Amino acid sequence: MNYNETLEYIHSLKQFGVKPSLERIGRLTAALGNPQDKLRCVHVAGTNGKGSTATMTANILRQAGYKTGLFISPYILNFRERMQINGEMIGEEALCGVMDRVRAAMESLEGEAPNEFEVITAAGLLWFCEQNCEVVVLEVGLGGRYDATNISPPPLAAVITSIDLDHTHILGDTVEVIAAEKCGIIKPRTPVVCYPDQNPDALGVIMEHCALQGATLHMGSLNGAEVLECGLEGSRIRCEEQEIYLPLIGRHQIANTLTVLETVKVLRQRGLFISPKAVEEGIAQTRFPARLEILSREPLVIVDGAHNPSGAAALSEALKLLDGRPITALCGMLADKDWATSLGLVLKHCSRLVAVRPQNPRALEPKILAAEGAKYCPAQTAQSLAEGWQMAKEYGDPVLVWGSLYLAADLRTIALEDLSPKAPM
Repeated sequence: MNYNETLEYIHSLKQFGVKPSLERIGRLTAALGNPQDKLRCVHVAGTNGKGSTATMTANILRQAGYKTGLFISPYILNFRERMQINGEMIGEEALCGVMDRVRAAMESLEGEAPNEFEVITAAGLLWFCEQNCEVVVLEVGLGGRYDATNISPPPLAAVITSIDLDHTHILGDTVEVIAAEKCGIIKPRTPVVCYPDQNPDALGVIMEHCALQGATLHMGSLNGAEVLECGLEGSRIRCEEQEIYLPLIGRHQIANTLTVLETVKVLRQRGLFISPKAVEEGIAQTRFPARLEILSREPLVIVDGAHNPSGAAALSEALKLLDGRPITALCGMLADKDWATSLGLVLKHCSRLVAVRPQNPRALEPKILAAEGAKYCPAQTAQSLAEGWQMAKEYGDPVLVWGSLYLAADLRTIALEDLSPKAPM
């Protein structure tokens, strides 16, 4: 298969299995020689902050000299973002090759076929193993207990980021139930690192699971970090006499950084050598598309994939950095999210809303979004993403593109193309 055929094959697979289970991924990885058993992993679960936390951790390990794999979900711009080694995405030819072997293994299996994410996970594990990665940072796709990444053996550290309500139709409708699913990555006697500003109800569940598994719980403190700067350029903090520059915007990213610093402590205890310089350089080099990303400063354009209330709350806090400047919100949501709560959190900072429809079958109709948004500020709809972008930027105010990650990815491309300097005719 060529690259396009490979992607078509992957996306042709079913999204979910008949029931949540590790049985399908277990049969597939067994047919591939159980590559996960040859890897040392850091496993990252949570509702928000997984991607940032995983990427910072992987960058630090790379700066420390370890050949480091990174598996993230979902991708933003390019499918190959899902699998990276030392900051480089898997090549198109390499992806085709590893998927050929996974597809052959699939054809040898009996019973229910693995779903799309299970196949992608198996491909990533196989590639990391064949490339002799020394450490792999695995980001959970959904939940934890039955997530395909949980086929991996006990990790060097199990990291649990901020937990809140999301995917309630799959994971449960209370924070406690969702936390229990996330805690499925906690293995016997495995060090667990927890987000320092964790929801108290979730923290109680995490502590209970640690006790049941004989796992040690490690948790930093927001009081342990001195915030030297926090603005649209990022943040600078001092923690345990080490000064760290964080290019990711928002105070919630400071909490994610403290989670990463606690993870580094655990990894050092597990025998990895990670210098203070590797920590500083790894965090300073972290960039993440569509996570409070500034696309342009003149005009100011910010893109954020805040698609649930806790993400919207973090975005709301970050918007205070604009000191009351009028903001045009260009927003699109998925109908199965708690979009109404998210709107209320963010639009109180905005002077107007342009509602658009993300390119996804689950998208919320713009007229419904605009009707709710009109409770907070003037609202209008656009017929397409391109039209919405033109409408938003014509006001001359800072533009905030936010909502579904599907929207953020597509509008990011449209905005960058429009904002880039045009070559002279």
